[in-house]
Amino acid sequence: MTEPTLTLFSADLLSKWGFNDGDSPGSWLDWCDNRGVDYNMFDFPWAAIVRKHLVPAIEQDVTVVDVETIHNPIRVKTVNGVDVTQAWSGKAAAPALTPEYVDVPMAEALRLALAEAGLTDPPLSGGVTL
Repeated sequence: MTEPTLTLFSADLLSKWGFNDGDSPGSWLDWCDNRGVDYNMFDFPWAAIVRKHLVPAIEQDVTVVDVETIHNPIRVKTVNGVDVTQAWSGKAAAPALTPEYVDVPMAEALRLALAEAGLTDPPLSGGVTL
């Protein structure tokens, strides 16, 4: 049996609404529920997971920025030295980024979420153990 993964799409780096518009992915919430992890005790680590797993895989030369917003919190600012911020809201064409996506194990997402929250163990609900 393969471990459940979260798919990060490269194109989401180029959109205001990318990465589930900044909301926690439903598959992540289900994965946590199935393990009794109380995901309300920490934020989903979009920026950390994208910086660690997606950005290094991108074949183009990109710079990323964190964006303080209720929407997608991490985006590409430049691709191969060209400013692409107008693509964030569809005001300009977005360049293609490759690879199209990377898969990240859910357990790695949990590890990053806990690290971002300064926790060493996941908060559990209902006496369930990992």
